[in-house]
Amino acid sequence: EIYGKFASGKTQWCFQTAVTVQKAVEDGGLGGNCLYIDSENSFRPERVVSIAEANGMNPDDVLKNIFVARAYNADHQMLLADKAAEMIKDKNIKLVIVDSLTAQFRSEFIGRGQLADRQQRLNKHMRTLQRLAEVNNVAVLVTNQVMERPDIMFGDPTAPVGGNVVGHASKTRLYLRKGKENKRIAKLVDSPSLPDGEAVYSVTERGIEDVEE
Repeated sequence: EIYGKFASGKTQWCFQTAVTVQKAVEDGGLGGNCLYIDSENSFRPERVVSIAEANGMNPDDVLKNIFVARAYNADHQMLLADKAAEMIKDKNIKLVIVDSLTAQFRSEFIGRGQLADRQQRLNKHMRTLQRLAEVNNVAVLVTNQVMERPDIMFGDPTAPVGGNVVGHASKTRLYLRKGKENKRIAKLVDSPSLPDGEAVYSVTERGIEDVEE
């Protein structure tokens, strides 16, 4: 799970990983294709082309291997995840992206009166995605929106949407935020195998890149 404020670079990470997964295992990829569930109409093929070219890959081939499914509402998004298992087998899918996990749920289930229903559906959706990963041995990447928590008096009040339902289901969580100038900061806040830490990077025409010290 990657979460952060608007324009923090979440979707850019999706583009980068959708390209990288197609590289051979020895080159840092998984030698497979990508299923990209797009709930905010934010997929940009021209960005994928730029990143592919920067990696010395054929952009036409890379685009053909990214299967984009537009999710028009929360139910449709859940249906696409339910149907994904068939495509994973047929199309050599090694990465499933959901960008964004929570946008449709937030816009449809408004107010505290609908919170329980929203969380119940989100929980079901996350379980489906977990099962996809475990049964089919694929990576699942979701992006998440954030909210300001009024009960936090000190420190960063930014928290990912979805509460424990999303938090408990996500194995690894990255928090993105803007730094100075064109720099961005990725903070690892939860991982089963790595300690918490931060890395500074930038988003360029070539994709996600290290920042030279």
